[in-house]
Amino acid sequence: MKLKYFGDSYDIVKRSLLRWLGAYGAWVAHPMFTEHVSSDQAAAFSLLLGVPLLSLDIIKAETDRESYFARARRCPDHLFLDPDTGLRLTANRAKNAPSYLFGSEIISIVRERPTLLTLVFDQSLPRGREPEQLAGKLAFLYNQGIASIAYVSHACFILMGTNKELVKKALELIQCESGLPTSRFVMNKTIT
Repeated sequence: MKLKYFGDSYDIVKRSLLRWLGAYGAWVAHPMFTEHVSSDQAAAFSLLLGVPLLSLDIIKAETDRESYFARARRCPDHLFLDPDTGLRLTANRAKNAPSYLFGSEIISIVRERPTLLTLVFDQSLPRGREPEQLAGKLAFLYNQGIASIAYVSHACFILMGTNKELVKKALELIQCESGLPTSRFVMNKTIT
């Protein structure tokens, strides 16, 4: 999450999703800050999202990512991960690595929390090809035993968990609360 984008339309969608999904219990956000954030700025972001923040730690190219995501793997609540760019299935150590959550990381986070939901903001999709790109990510998750759905919009999200019934019910809740058409969602094989 970059402060220069604080309060944009993506944040409104994030807040809406978290509010709707609040019916399933408490949520926390891991903002994956890539720059210093003051305590006042963090509090303002938490207030906007409507959920507490799990960590204010900054992720950098040299960050030990295993340690960085330890709190996420132990999180006792539903978890929203907010990388700058999104979910990248293959890990790298490039300069832009802090902007991404990697496939192996999300798999370990979801598996460590088998009764909980995980939501990821994902803008790492080529414009106009979002549904097919998201379908590829959902297929990856399916092959790892993770149920998932994706919301396709200018602000894309992936909702996942190991409990396919919980993910399916969460999708139904989002659709009911939002009135969004079914065509805005992509689902992996465990949900269909």
